[in-house]
Amino acid sequence: MEKKSTTNFTEPKLTSIKDCWDEVKNGIDNIIKENSILTFRAEDVYSECVNSRAFLFTSDKGFLVLTEERDDFTGDKTLLIWLAYTYEKGDSNWIEHVDWFNTLATESGCKFIEARSQVPQMRKYAVANGWEIDTIVYRRRVNGSKT
Repeated sequence: MEKKSTTNFTEPKLTSIKDCWDEVKNGIDNIIKENSILTFRAEDVYSECVNSRAFLFTSDKGFLVLTEERDDFTGDKTLLIWLAYTYEKGDSNWIEHVDWFNTLATESGCKFIEARSQVPQMRKYAVANGWEIDTIVYRRRVNGSKT
């Protein structure tokens, strides 16, 4: 059974990244700083959004950057929560948006919704709220390769 949020839901709105770049850039920079395995820069996110390959949604709680991925073999589309940033940390605010994600994914013709994270605490909370673990990636640097 999915846990119901006790906070007030604020529906995220599709927003031009050009209209709030300074605020969003700070959040993206924080995400990148806290997740050293990420290989993109904030400006890459900006480019993806202005070229309609990613979509920024904002609310009073924070922002999301969403993309779609297509399975090369089945053709199934997945709505990917590429980035999620909340102004108040620790409440897993994105969980309360599950109905909104489902509606958006359905309207976009997506069969799945996916979120990726290296935050260990997310696993327990997500699984307890109806999410499944699909893949765990293990990575090792090749000897002699540069950092």
